[in-house]
Amino acid sequence: MAWSTRELAELAGTSLRAVRHYHDEGLLPEPPRSSNGYKHYGVRHLIQLMHIRRLVDLGVPLAEIPSLDPSADSYREVLEALASETTAEIERLVVVRDEIAQLLEEPGTWEMSSGTTGSTDGDFLTVLSRVLDEDSLQAWRRVGESIPDAQVLADFENLPEEASAEMREDVAARMAEAVRDGLAAAPELDDPGFGEGTSRALGTRSIGEALAELYSPAQLRVLVRCHELLSAE
Repeated sequence: MAWSTRELAELAGTSLRAVRHYHDEGLLPEPPRSSNGYKHYGVRHLIQLMHIRRLVDLGVPLAEIPSLDPSADSYREVLEALASETTAEIERLVVVRDEIAQLLEEPGTWEMSSGTTGSTDGDFLTVLSRVLDEDSLQAWRRVGESIPDAQVLADFENLPEEASAEMREDVAARMAEAVRDGLAAAPELDDPGFGEGTSRALGTRSIGEALAELYSPAQLRVLVRCHELLSAE
């Protein structure tokens, strides 16, 4: 039995170019040639080519294939390493799949993850998600969710830039009252942790810059006053 290069490639489910490349790399031995110069491949070539294809499809680098002997320990070690990498990739893809499902079920979550919430508080929370560690971020979320007075949040969000000192004091006092219990239940925020790869200096500066960019001077004065009221207790 003899196959041409094209027939061998077709049987193995690969291309002429791949077969020639495997020859050039020394992975597939050259077959004998007929008197007219055409290559004649046999069953052994097909089996070897299919084995090469299988290893390549599994992610084994071409450079490692010549040294892989199925009867050697190194062969098993390479495959076990690939199995571990594949397991890690599957776990990553499961997370990606779950996030996609969440976005499909709750389109609004895309706004938070993309940083285009259109909400000042949402944009600030997005910045926090990039600099705080998970425990501190979740503590911050709990504080926000525990605020019983939704009106004070609306008043803060709609605070006019020309707000009087009396108006700012009123909002600050009500805000301090609204977050007091939540902060007491979130000791993580007394000394917040920062995410992996984010230094305390960068994290602190980023939070400060986000506050300055996202909130008006009047709102910043309210936040400062709110902090003063809570610190004085």
